Amino acid sequence: MFTMMSLLMASSFAQKPKPSFAVSAGISSAYYYVDGDVNSSSDFKTGLSTGVSARIPTGQHWGVEPGLFFVQKGGVENVEGMSAKTTLNYLEMPVDMYYTKRNRFFFGFGPSFAFALSGKAKLNDGSGEQSIDLKFGSNEEDDLKSLDAGLNLVGGYRFANSMFVSVNVNSSVSNLSNEPGTQFNNAYLGIRLGYMFGNKTTKEAN
Repeated sequence: MFTMMSLLMASSFAQKPKPSFAVSAGISSAYYYVDGDVNSSSDFKTGLSTGVSARIPTGQHWGVEPGLFFVQKGGVENVEGMSAKTTLNYLEMPVDMYYTKRNRFFFGFGPSFAFALSGKAKLNDGSGEQSIDLKFGSNEEDDLKSLDAGLNLVGGYRFANSMFVSVNVNSSVSNLSNEPGTQFNNAYLGIRLGYMFGNKTTKEAN
C-alpha cells in the first residue's frame, strides 16, 4: 500500500508542468487612431518586434506568461500630397494568462504596459524629407505620453523541435495625447518566430 501511494505521488510530481522560457523575433504591423475635432486613423507601418518571455504554469493547462519585448509602433499617413511616417519605439511588457494543450496549440490574453524609448516622424511634401524627433512626457509641449497601457491577445503553435510561431494583437486603452479633447491610441498585429527552452511537448492528451 505504501509503495503504491509512493508511486502515485512520484508520478504526480513527475507530470507537473515546469516553467519554460522563450526567445522570439518578428514583425509588427502597426497603426494609430486619433479621436478629436477630426477622427482619423493611419495606414499600417511595418516594424520590428523581438524579445523574451517566461511561461509559468499554474495548473496542468493554465499559466502566466510575462514577457519583455522591443516593439516598433506608429503609422503612415498621406494627406494632400504630403506623407508622414511615424515610428514609435517601445519597451513592452505583456502579462498574459495562457492556456495550452499538450504544449502544442496555445492562446493567451492579458494587460500590457509599454514605455516609450524614442520616436521619429518623417515628413515629405514632395520637395524633400524632414525628420523630427518626438518628445515623450506628460507636459503640453511633449508630443505623446510615455506610458502606453493596453490589452494583448496571443495565439500560436509550438512544434516538436520547440520552435514556435505566434500571432498577437495589441491595442492601447490609455490616451497618449497631451492635447485636451484629443484621444491618441496605438494598435498593432505582431507575428513572431521563436524557440522555447524547457517543458517539452507531449504526445498524450492530458
